[in-house]
Parts: sequence; structure tokens; C-alpha cells
Amino acid sequence: MKPLNQLLLLFVFVGLMGCGAGSYSNTTPPPNQGSAQVSVSIHDMPPMGVTVLSFQATITGISMQPGNISLLNRAMTLEMTQLQAMSAYLGTISVPMGTYTGMTITFANPRMTFLNGTGAMMGGMTGGMMGGGNCANNQICQFTPTIANSSVTLSGSPFPLNVQTNSPFNLQMDFDLMDSMQQSNMNINPMMSSMMQQGMQGTNVFDEMDDMIGQVSSVNTASNQVQVAFVQGLPSLTVGVDSNTTFQGFDSIGKSNNLSGIAADQIVLIRMQLMAGGNLHADKVRFESNSPQVMDGMIVAINNSTQFDMVLMNESPAFQGVNIGDVLRLNIQAGSMFDVDDTDLPISGMSFAGAPNMMIGQMVQIEPTSALIAGTPPQLNTDHLRLMKTWMTALVSSKIDANTFIVNNLPAMFGPAGITTMKINCSPGTVFENASNVGALNVGDTVSVRGPMFMPNGTATIVASKVMKR
Repeated sequence: MKPLNQLLLLFVFVGLMGCGAGSYSNTTPPPNQGSAQVSVSIHDMPPMGVTVLSFQATITGISMQPGNISLLNRAMTLEMTQLQAMSAYLGTISVPMGTYTGMTITFANPRMTFLNGTGAMMGGMTGGMMGGGNCANNQICQFTPTIANSSVTLSGSPFPLNVQTNSPFNLQMDFDLMDSMQQSNMNINPMMSSMMQQGMQGTNVFDEMDDMIGQVSSVNTASNQVQVAFVQGLPSLTVGVDSNTTFQGFDSIGKSNNLSGIAADQIVLIRMQLMAGGNLHADKVRFESNSPQVMDGMIVAINNSTQFDMVLMNESPAFQGVNIGDVLRLNIQAGSMFDVDDTDLPISGMSFAGAPNMMIGQMVQIEPTSALIAGTPPQLNTDHLRLMKTWMTALVSSKIDANTFIVNNLPAMFGPAGITTMKINCSPGTVFENASNVGALNVGDTVSVRGPMFMPNGTATIVASKVMKR
């Protein structure tokens, strides 16, 4: 194995979202003598019983101590709620060999979209509601909380940490939104924890990043690489493909399901792997759209059969006049197309074919067909809705069989819709983290679940692509 000399910044989300821009090449430079390769991950432990629909913050710095060794080459604005079950790569930096006693992370510019389920009017909080005024019960509001402490230092396990040449590992950080949010005024005092993880057993894969949606900037067939621009707070990334890469959906536009089918300006979904050498490998590349714009959001209200509201979670490319965390009202046009994004999962018997199959909590992707229509909330028209993977954290209430369990203590937004429990269907394709399978879960366990959400026969159901025991 060659000496490893780069530090990989890896932020694990349910998808990372934000307002970042710019370009960055993740090609690993030649190794330096006396340095080592480390990866850093950040997750989100979401609040129970509080419906925070979107939480953004800018990470302005990450440094290892002693020596104040910077691990971040640019500030990153991230949408944190999706960190429950997604991954995204941020960049590389060289770290000298040595013993490190801790890590310091600094934050700025928090922004929150939440559902007030307190039963009372909320107002007068430090930082204040965006646009002024108060937030009524059962109303979705935006808030700019104050950060009580702009930085947090991790000095417990796995520190002190001895970084050695030829010993790559992954530092994972958990951003605990529940403990970070002060219940009295919803201001933020960042709370985090960390752990160390080495490469996946028997592979050179450090981590996997699912459902990264972006716009193709360029294709280099000679080097089998694709550069993709993201709007999830990330720089543009160069991703390698090979004979192990699965291509999907390019035949729908008369192209080949291989590298030759990819072209600049296409919107694609990529499942990536961070390799031990610091490069990104595409495990799957799926054609999403030739539309100049796609937007992903979580459904928070269904007004009628032709109109719904969603909180914006991702956009590719950036859409003028709206930001991540904003509430948008979508008008469904006559003859609109409905489909499901990921056919890798066993969704037989499930349906997303029209407005009757829509429900609160679903993640959908839309293609806008109009300019932004001013109003509160602002509106867009669409003629294409695609069901994406949603995410949720809840408690295991019962186990039905080896592949199925029930969760309760759902986010508060499900209450007005009459949904108090959710059925979780697992399969051989479900990835489990901190538990081997459904049998390893116990009643009362806190789990984060990710996958498309359906309502077959009146039963709210997630077909799980990932289950993470908290």
C-alpha cells in the first residue's frame, strides 16, 4: 500500500443540502512523507417529538489539536436534517503524522424551518422569526436561532488519536440537534460526539454516499470520469466510473446505459463510494432529467387534489428566489407524470401513480414548469412528480416478522394526518447500521429509517433502504 497523505472530509447525511457554490477537484495529490489519510464524517441525531423540517448551518472550520491543523478548505453550508441517513464527500487535505488530542468545529448562520406543535403561539425568541411576528400552533415557520457557543471541541473517545502513515481511518461526528436545541427558546448550543471507523471489512471502501443529485458539468471518457455540480453545500466533484458501475435510465432518452450516455447539463443521481485512496467511485449513475431544473422537497400539506406544499430540501441547479428550507406551494398540472425514483427496492404492491397516493412526509422531486409565482408561500407549477426516499427517526414499537417492524413516536407533523405508527418493510437490500437485521432491534430502540414512503391499504409504510439504530 502506498503511503497515505490526505485527510478526507466526509459529511454523512439523509443527502447534504445548502447554498454552497464553487468547484473543487478531488483528485488525490501525490503522497507526502510523514503524513496520513483520515476521513471525517458528520451525522445528525434529530430531536424526538419536535418537528424540525429543515436546519441549516455553516461549518466555518474543522481543526485538529494540537497544532490547529485545518481539515476544511472552505466554509460549507449544510442542511442537517438529512444527515440522519445520507453521505456526501467534501474534499481532501494533508494531515501530518502525530498524536492529536481533539477536534474543534465552528458554526455560523443557523436557519431553521419547523412545525409549531406546542399547542400555543410562539414568539419573542432571541434571533426571531424570519419575516417578524409570531408562529401560531400547527403553523410552519422559519427561525434564525442564536448560537450560544460558535464552536464545539471533541476531546473524548477516540481521542487521543495517533495518526500513522499507511493507517487510514474515518472520524465520524454526530451533530445532536435534540441536545443542541435549547427547549426554552430553540437557540443552539452545539452538541456533538465522535467515533473512529476503519475501512469497510474486506474492501477499500471508506463510506457510501447515496442519492446525490446534481448537474453534469463535464464528461472525460478518456479517464472514465464525470464532473458533477451539486447544490447541497458541496463543491463540484469528480467521480470515476468503471465496469462495476451500474447505469440506469439513459435508455429512456435514446442513450446507452454506460458512460457514453452521460452528457453535460443532464441531471443525474449518483450513489458514490469513497475509496481508501481518496477518490470517488460511482456505484450507480441514474439519469434523472433533461429539464434545466429539478427540486426536491418534503410534503408538509396536501391542500387538494391539484395542490400541495413542500419544504425545499434540494435544488439542482439553484433556483432564483428560493432557498433550502423555504415552503413552496406546487400546482399539479393536468396530465402530470407520477413515478418512483429507485426501482432497486421491492416496491411491488406499492403505488405512486397520482394525487391519491400522496401523503404527508413523502419526499418528492418536481420539475417546475413556470416562473416563481409571488405569494405566501410562493408557488410553482409542475407536470412531473417523482417519489424519492424520505427519512424519519422514531421508536421501535413492535416486530412483526424477520423483515418487518412498526415504529411510533413519529414526528409531530404526522399527527394531524391521523398517522400514529409507521410500518417498516425491510429486504435483503436494506442496509443496517449498528444492528445486523430486524432481529437485532429491540422494542423501544430509537431508529432512523430511510426509503420511499407509501400508503398501501391505508397503512403508512416505508420500504427501507437503510435502518440505523441510534
